[in-house]
Amino acid sequence: MGTTKILNNNQSDSNFKKQLRSFGAAFLFLAYPFWFFTCLLALSISSCTVALPEFQTAESLEAGKHSFAAGGFSGKGLNASTGGIAVYNYGITDQLDLTTGLSLSRLNIQQDNLKYSALIGPKWSTKSGNWALSIPAGAVVLNTFNDVNTGPTYVLTPTLYKSWGYGNPNLSYTFFFRTEVAYNEIRGRWLTAIGGYSQRIETDRLIHYISVSGSSSGPLYGLYFGYGLSLNRE
Repeated sequence: MGTTKILNNNQSDSNFKKQLRSFGAAFLFLAYPFWFFTCLLALSISSCTVALPEFQTAESLEAGKHSFAAGGFSGKGLNASTGGIAVYNYGITDQLDLTTGLSLSRLNIQQDNLKYSALIGPKWSTKSGNWALSIPAGAVVLNTFNDVNTGPTYVLTPTLYKSWGYGNPNLSYTFFFRTEVAYNEIRGRWLTAIGGYSQRIETDRLIHYISVSGSSSGPLYGLYFGYGLSLNRE
């Protein structure tokens, strides 16, 4: 009799576990579409500066010197943009620059839109010129002519640089890690991070910049490519 009771209890526990697993599977099946589309919506409204390339290295300019680079960028992904960017740096001290960036682009996934961004902030470099931290702040405005205007999005984009060379003074390589803290009156706040690589190639008259970046927010973003030019004033 006791043995039969134990077997019945074990069978009841086994049935309960099966029901629990079935309930968990059903919950995941029903919750996944909601989670996916929620993430999709969040990705579509975030990362205002995810596609912007880097046309500078960790090394700061000498005090009083300035540099200007301009180029284009594009990519493939949910929030991909295609456009142009101009970057201006001014050397305040030998280890402190004021960096400014202006861009004009359009979202690839939507027609009849224009996106403007303006960023300005300091960049501190180490004496060796191998590491730097910049903290640009500014605003991004997206005009979608067939949608509700959400107004400007205010962004803070701290960026860490690591640059190095291998004996060739005309070549330098830079890894950068950029975070974006953004606020929009309608869409709220969000945080995004991206990583990227850029290469600086110096010739007698021009300086070429090649930049590749990608967002850490998910595989839906893909990769972004940028190419810029600057006059060699040395």
